[in-house]
Amino acid sequence: MINEERIINKFIEMVKIYSPSLEEREMANYLIGELKKLGLEVYEDNAGEINKGNAGNIIGILKGDGPEVMFSSHMDTVTPCKNIIPIIKDGKIMSKGDTILGGDDKAGIAAILEMLYIIKENNLKHPTLVIVFSIAEEIRLLGATSFDESKFNLKYGFILDSSGKPGSVVKQAPYHEQIKLKFIGKAAHAGIEPEKGISALYVAAKAISKLNIGRIDEETTLNLGIINGGHATNIVMEELNIVGESRSFDEKKLGETIETVIEICQNTAEEYGAKLDYELTREYDGFNFSEDYELIKLVKQAADNLKFPFKAESLGGGSDTNVYNKKGIDTVNLGIGMSKVHSTSEYIEKEDLINSAELILELVKVISNDVTK
Repeated sequence: MINEERIINKFIEMVKIYSPSLEEREMANYLIGELKKLGLEVYEDNAGEINKGNAGNIIGILKGDGPEVMFSSHMDTVTPCKNIIPIIKDGKIMSKGDTILGGDDKAGIAAILEMLYIIKENNLKHPTLVIVFSIAEEIRLLGATSFDESKFNLKYGFILDSSGKPGSVVKQAPYHEQIKLKFIGKAAHAGIEPEKGISALYVAAKAISKLNIGRIDEETTLNLGIINGGHATNIVMEELNIVGESRSFDEKKLGETIETVIEICQNTAEEYGAKLDYELTREYDGFNFSEDYELIKLVKQAADNLKFPFKAESLGGGSDTNVYNKKGIDTVNLGIGMSKVHSTSEYIEKEDLINSAELILELVKVISNDVTK
């Protein structure tokens, strides 16, 4: 039932729209128009105001029979995303030039829009559908965090934002903590009296050498990704700032990893007469569903009906799914076939784009049949 030409054309049209995080206005306007054309009740929330962006989350409601079910993808993309020129080659849609494609997550949006078109054109039965196109997913999941779930009575939700093939579902995602470290030494002239200074760089290097960075175990990772400090080559570096993160499927292990980092850095700073300041931020909580869980079984049934290979997997990345589960909305992330995301080599196969729409349309049918049993 999927209109293959339409979904591909819509996707290509959307990836050309400039929409980096907190600058989603043009994309938001486009989607407001699309949802209204489809006859949905549409509004824009205050997530843009809360997060100092130029657009809020776009929410569309299509009344139906049965529970409220959310389908969601995010509007923002990573950079470089200006003047994207999409091309089709060997069955793949990719960008021409030095930009991303933007399939993360406009492929998800295209699938949701096509699902809505098919439902309306064929007058298909459906539960009440709450469509959420969120802002700023790529920067700390800000749009989903600002979403006011109290306005709805959502039974569960499906996020279209995973790199797996259509028919795959993320059953487990990690807890994620950001850590900011500031090593404070003492400035001195590097050529005249360096011995009177305490190099924050030297102290930090000593501390880092004692850390286990990378994959800690099968459930846990630690990374230090940003380092900056110093003002001139002739000054012993007084301050060095490091921003890192740890992720783990096990919340206890996450806490232990962060505690180890702080303990090693504090002890090393004291050893060399320096000081350490630190700041912790919980980016998001993890989730873990068994394959017997209702949502996972719904996805499996839809995949089986379409003869798509089903796979329930654990992934080390986060998404809006983490936020909605924390809010009490049982939610899973669906594979839509995105490949090499966050790079200029990004692409998506046309078949996966089409199959993503097929899958969620089948999910709607499965849910509707369950309601009438």
